[in-house]
Amino acid sequence: MTNSESNLQQKCVAYLKKRKIYHVNVHGGGWGAKGTPDILACINGDFVAFELKVGSNKMQPDQIIHQRRIVRSGGKHYTPYMVKEFIEIIEGLIT
Repeated sequence: MTNSESNLQQKCVAYLKKRKIYHVNVHGGGWGAKGTPDILACINGDFVAFELKVGSNKMQPDQIIHQRRIVRSGGKHYTPYMVKEFIEIIEGLIT
């Protein structure tokens, strides 16, 4: 994950903490499933996943597989590129 993506992730997690929204901040590495979204949350009883991206970065094939599985299972999956976009998604799910 690039420094910019790490910065975006830190800001998004801080927002979730501020709103007291249950979430798991998934860190890459050898322990988790490759392509697992960066943040998993429960919002209004819904399973919501966020794959955070910056600039021209696109989702990788393994990330797309997770996205399809989550949606097929009835969850929600988003790929915000900015904190403002992330907050708008959260606010839309809460109301």
